[in-house]
Amino acid sequence: MSATPVKNAAPADDFAEALSTMPPFQDLSPAVRGSLYENADKRQYSAGQTVYSLGQYDGGEFFIVMSGRLRVTLIDGDTGAMMIEEFGPKSIFGLEFALIESGSDLCQKLAVTAEADVDLIAVEADPFRTLANGRPSLMRNIANYFANSLSAMRFKSPAVEQPSEKQVFAALLDFVERDEVTGQWRIPKMPKHRELAHRAGVDEAIAAEAVATLIQDKIALRDYPGLIVINMNDLEKLASIW
Repeated sequence: MSATPVKNAAPADDFAEALSTMPPFQDLSPAVRGSLYENADKRQYSAGQTVYSLGQYDGGEFFIVMSGRLRVTLIDGDTGAMMIEEFGPKSIFGLEFALIESGSDLCQKLAVTAEADVDLIAVEADPFRTLANGRPSLMRNIANYFANSLSAMRFKSPAVEQPSEKQVFAALLDFVERDEVTGQWRIPKMPKHRELAHRAGVDEAIAAEAVATLIQDKIALRDYPGLIVINMNDLEKLASIW
């Protein structure tokens, strides 16, 4: 269950305009677009409002962002790692989950909120899967959409993100202290992602991803409310400009 938004049937004109700009739904017949419209509604959420709390999203619908920004946070309960992704206008969240009949375990690790006032079109997953299975044109568009997304991720130059992440690692070094008793390097209290991002001069999502990388690569270990730096040399190398 989600927080109660302003909800109404998606206006046909707005919905048609949104579909015409989205790669998975371009060049579809009026009949296919009409079927999508029948199983969708328009919702509005205010900035900071919860769309789905952690553990509530099950892939039962996906969202087309008409305006504003939607924030999706992935929280790994085992490691404490957190990753944030934001979806702006003309983007889609949850399409991959909607195509999986039994849902995905990953859904339970997601929290969805409105980063800014956001207008969404929510499309029900079950009728959408049925429609896609019977309409080769729609399934072909979806396949092309995911193929293009995968190619963009696979061949993305690491040099594009590297400087930003290095700025985050360098900012984290300012918080590292040597424990006088154990001799461990540690960050006694982790700064909020927003504060860390401000110090590093990057987006908050990049700051969150950089911290998650340290934990996933076993360079650091969660020790609430801080971090234990397991490998200080590796952290210094990640922060180095050379």
